[in-house]
Amino acid sequence: MENSSQQPTDGVELTIKNFPEVLADGTTVLVAGTIDPTAYALCLRALCHYSRSADTSVVVTATENASQTISRYERVCPTSDPSKLRLVDMASKQYISAPYEDTPTISIPTPDDLERLVLAISELAEISGSITGQRHIVIRSLSPILASTPVKRVSTVLSRISGIRTPAGLGLFGLDYTAHDEETMRELARCVDGILWITKRPDDQIEFELRSTRAHLNQY
Repeated sequence: MENSSQQPTDGVELTIKNFPEVLADGTTVLVAGTIDPTAYALCLRALCHYSRSADTSVVVTATENASQTISRYERVCPTSDPSKLRLVDMASKQYISAPYEDTPTISIPTPDDLERLVLAISELAEISGSITGQRHIVIRSLSPILASTPVKRVSTVLSRISGIRTPAGLGLFGLDYTAHDEETMRELARCVDGILWITKRPDDQIEFELRSTRAHLNQY
């Protein structure tokens, strides 16, 4: 597996080395915790750590646009190949379909258009054709989507798009836990296999804990 250790030069310098070594094939996880996962590109870092060079990934971004996401991925993942990404850009406030660019991209004007989101992910997955590796699905942050969409509907969409992965592909769904109530967290936890819990230590280092959803739900 490839590892990610570089922090973007436009942020606080940080090295992340402690991703859990084991993440079962075909797993869906919430990348959630006490910091916004987009702040340190944590879903992109996790993708870099757990994916292989032959894999492709459909990445949904609602806080940074497509070009910013590509740039961020290149910086946090020195071995990255942007041509292996397929991007759904929900941050550009326009509709543009460019599925045959070097980095195939479909832009959607608003993060609450979930039907178009599902269609875009499906279209980008189809143009991958026959692949030798796995296909992963990444949503860098669910929080912009949840700002205007009921959590139950978001959960339904997560279940739908999870089926677009290859059988051993990963689903990585970021969430800023501090921006949502416990009921939102419980509802989302029910539709994934686990939670990659993030905390930031007083020395600014990031720690991860892989939790089962059962263990998390039993806390309440």
